[in-house]
Amino acid sequence: MDCGRIQCACEGRLRKVLAIPLEEVSEHFVVNSRQDVKIVAPEILGSELIAKLKATGRVLKPEQLLEGTRWQHSASEAPNELCESSEFSAGLAEETAGPFALCFANEKGAQDAHYHPHHLEIYFSEHPLEAEYRIDTNSPVEHVSLDKGGVLVFAAGVVHRARLGGLSVVIEIPAVKDDKTVAGL
Repeated sequence: MDCGRIQCACEGRLRKVLAIPLEEVSEHFVVNSRQDVKIVAPEILGSELIAKLKATGRVLKPEQLLEGTRWQHSASEAPNELCESSEFSAGLAEETAGPFALCFANEKGAQDAHYHPHHLEIYFSEHPLEAEYRIDTNSPVEHVSLDKGGVLVFAAGVVHRARLGGLSVVIEIPAVKDDKTVAGL
């Protein structure tokens, strides 16, 4: 399955996978006057707060919840689509060793199919990035490919194996000691 056809991997508002193609972020900056964009935030801005911020001269657009697993830029007249960070909270450990762990890897780093029972994992690269993943033991294996780089987010419990095309950043949230289980895809 290619990235453009991924169906929503959400259960209610609990999100399992998010793919953010780097070229969509670049295109956002071309077609929008504001040169930053929120994709995951604690909450969606309400109309009252947007009005207050616009009154101070801020350039803002309305926001709405993202449907599906693939983020795309919005036109200048359309609302920004984003996820609320709480959508990824199912399965996260309450007791943590720290707020996050930061790792670097490249295409030579071998990776087994695995999952993390108590933390989510975020991959970022400006190089090709792809992954196979399975939401749970009863779901089919799906594939996502970001040919020009981007971001992949896997919620706790999602079995995945990423393939990196170059230097990549991997962030684990929260930092949980020994939270990796090898699993088949």
